[in-house]
Amino acid sequence: MGKDPGLSGGKSVPQGERMWCSRCASDEHLVLHSIESVRAHTVGLLVAVSYSCADCGSVLSHFTPFREVAAKLNTKANLEGLILFGDSYLHCGEPMATIPIEVRRSITAKPVPGSDELVLLDVRLGTKVLQCLSCGFRLELPV
Repeated sequence: MGKDPGLSGGKSVPQGERMWCSRCASDEHLVLHSIESVRAHTVGLLVAVSYSCADCGSVLSHFTPFREVAAKLNTKANLEGLILFGDSYLHCGEPMATIPIEVRRSITAKPVPGSDELVLLDVRLGTKVLQCLSCGFRLELPV
């Protein structure tokens, strides 16, 4: 495929590769980790995908046709752990639900320059907590 300045800013249009572990010569044990959208292009809907092979431990990342990822998501096979899908998180193959914002409080010590004294600092962080409705797994993210 050639260059298309209107769709890719003059850069080569990414080509999609099949989700596959070349070491195991299989796609049977692939575990998705992240799926990100790719800028507009003319070769069909592509996504940047990151995944690993649970059998041999290979970690792979490349562009792939979205239909490949959709096939994995539709079967719920090999959807272990946490998957980042754009701005959303999936766990147990389901979208995680937002729990009301919490404020975490932490006390930390900071040395006073030129002295042996420590000053205690009260640090408060706003966080967003996501929970898997299937298993209860929680993920805390900064707001």
